[in-house]
Amino acid sequence: MRHVVIFVLSLVFAVFTACDSSSSSTDPDPIAEVSSSSGGDENLSSSSVTDKGTSSGGSSKSSSSVKSFSSSSNNGQNGSSSSSRYKTCTSEKEGVEAYISQEQSWCICTDGFWIPVSSSSVTPSSSSKYYDMSRLFVSENDYSYGEFTDPRDGQVYKTISYELGYEILDSITYFAQNLNYGKMIPGGTQMTDSTKFCYDDDPWYCENGFGGLYTWATVMNFPAACDSFAIGSAKCPVEYDLMKSKIPYFQNKFNYVMHQGICPEGWHVMNEEEWAMVMKGSGSRDGASYLGAVLWGSGNQRGFSLLPAGELVSQMPHSSESLVLYDGMKEYAYHWLPGEYKSDENDGVLGLVAYVARDYLNQRAGQKKVFGLSVRCVQDY
Repeated sequence: MRHVVIFVLSLVFAVFTACDSSSSSTDPDPIAEVSSSSGGDENLSSSSVTDKGTSSGGSSKSSSSVKSFSSSSNNGQNGSSSSSRYKTCTSEKEGVEAYISQEQSWCICTDGFWIPVSSSSVTPSSSSKYYDMSRLFVSENDYSYGEFTDPRDGQVYKTISYELGYEILDSITYFAQNLNYGKMIPGGTQMTDSTKFCYDDDPWYCENGFGGLYTWATVMNFPAACDSFAIGSAKCPVEYDLMKSKIPYFQNKFNYVMHQGICPEGWHVMNEEEWAMVMKGSGSRDGASYLGAVLWGSGNQRGFSLLPAGELVSQMPHSSESLVLYDGMKEYAYHWLPGEYKSDENDGVLGLVAYVARDYLNQRAGQKKVFGLSVRCVQDY
């Protein structure tokens, strides 16, 4: 009898153990997480913006990363509470990509939810240092773009026009990408007519939306000595035509100057007030979130497609000692403006620039004229 009791108790214990093991292994399926290898909000990347293809090495979005969300969102609809954090979408939007402010990311409508697109394409893969630029001209507000062909070299640029509603100027048209004119030369080389620097001395950056980097004098089409001396001096005997604008109100005002410089005929270097005009309606000075696109993790609200293209640092701080350092990619954008900036420090006369960081815009900053910075052009009016 004792053996029978022991056998029965052993059988009951085995049954309870099996049930407990079964229940503990039936945890809800976790929803797939978005890859965060890019470090946070840099969730966009892409291909050539000059319709020359991506043979130079742009990495594209992995289709497998989207498929992984498809399976996880099915789990979510069948009861996974973690999927409820995603915004829902209608069946008509299935497969559509859009910028979703709740996620602060581009998302794809998958099985009823806006699922963030994998950000892994923003971070260069082990086999490539390039970015996927396919969303450079995608705007959450569906701006449409025109095109302009530079007759000097056949380069095609996207353009964007804004209705201003001003009595003296009803609309204005900008390049929607940085100028990319000239033959590439290595950093540290003296610039001449029709030359440019490319970030990291790599033509891929020039050809894929980042455009060329130029010294201030090159952008203004002034003698090279003007990179080291003030305009109006014996070494830089030049001046701006403040009466070029056909609008009387803009005449004789330096911040409205229309200076062609390196831009094509009929266009001019974007001036200080035109940076203010492109920010019209922003409600803040956060230039990156309003104007920015790829690499800034922004929805490109204004359609301006601004890139954090960095700069070529050509001198040591507070000295004239030469240096060749490409810096600031994915961090900030510097664009030359007509005019000079008087520094309180021992830097001499600087070139006037518009400076855009992730959460900041200063349309009247200064930088050493010998540095290589970006350029935007605006159509004459």
